[in-house]
Amino acid sequence: MQASLTRRALTSLVVGAAVSARGVARAADEDVAIALSSTSLAYGGLMIAEQGGLFPKHGLKPRIITMDSGNAATSALIGGSVQFCSSGMEEVLAARSRGQKVVIVTNLYRGISAVMVLANDQVAKLRVSPDAPAADRLKALDGMSIATPSITSGFNAPLTAAVGEYGAKITYVSIAQPAMAAALRSGAVAAFMASSPYWEPAVLQKFGTVWLTMPKPGELPEQFVPVSVAVLQTTEDYARTHPELIAKLRAVFEDAATVVKTQPDEARRLLGKAYPQVDPTTLDLAYQVNAPSWTQPTITESDIERQFRITQASGLIKGLDRVDRHSIVWPS
Repeated sequence: MQASLTRRALTSLVVGAAVSARGVARAADEDVAIALSSTSLAYGGLMIAEQGGLFPKHGLKPRIITMDSGNAATSALIGGSVQFCSSGMEEVLAARSRGQKVVIVTNLYRGISAVMVLANDQVAKLRVSPDAPAADRLKALDGMSIATPSITSGFNAPLTAAVGEYGAKITYVSIAQPAMAAALRSGAVAAFMASSPYWEPAVLQKFGTVWLTMPKPGELPEQFVPVSVAVLQTTEDYARTHPELIAKLRAVFEDAATVVKTQPDEARRLLGKAYPQVDPTTLDLAYQVNAPSWTQPTITESDIERQFRITQASGLIKGLDRVDRHSIVWPS
């Protein structure tokens, strides 16, 4: 009888442990769908987090979906196809101006990742050297049409405001970043703005010339350097009902920032795993340029104020006066 009870007790313990383990597995496998505006290196920090196992460390199983543009990514969020998305802050402001309650969870890229490349024959027509002062290169863009990922891309407002400072005007055509170099080569566009690794082929294959390297200090007037071109977003309703998930995601990107800052060689190795199609020399250069921007996940209300000023100066988004700028960053 005692042996039977012992066996029953042991069986109960084993079953209980198995149920408990399944519960842990469920928590560790919590799915989170994130739509990205592109696979550019603006998302290098996110890719390092994914390759380094930082999502499962915090009990998350990410499903990363790449869209053609920030507009498409934010539309997927608003439409309920994903729980989170990432695009530039301009997409957030545009959505808020239309009454969509999109909120920022964390920052993925501090500053602007775009490099502008002009077709070589376009450079010859401008009669301004690519090495001329930034002000001269900005003025020379007057009247040009420039390819960017979307009409509300985070690249557009800073450039529009910057050229406007010198009396110039430009227009935009929307092209997905992976297609930009081919469009330049074919003559479909004369200029484009893209992040790594999408601008390098035009330069390495010698049919394009770097005109503006926007991550480089001094290329844009300081007052028009944006806070971010990649922020993680969700809806206000989702954030309100999923505070633990929000906290876990923030922890993931805090950890990613720490890896980049304290283990640069490991971060570079993980980036190489995420971008095997990019040759090591190009990726080394891109890492050096972009890595500091992956280490600042915090967004503040003063950052939002700065972005408002840039966007208002550009005139690209209407209805900003209706936006409550104090509720855009979801509180901790």
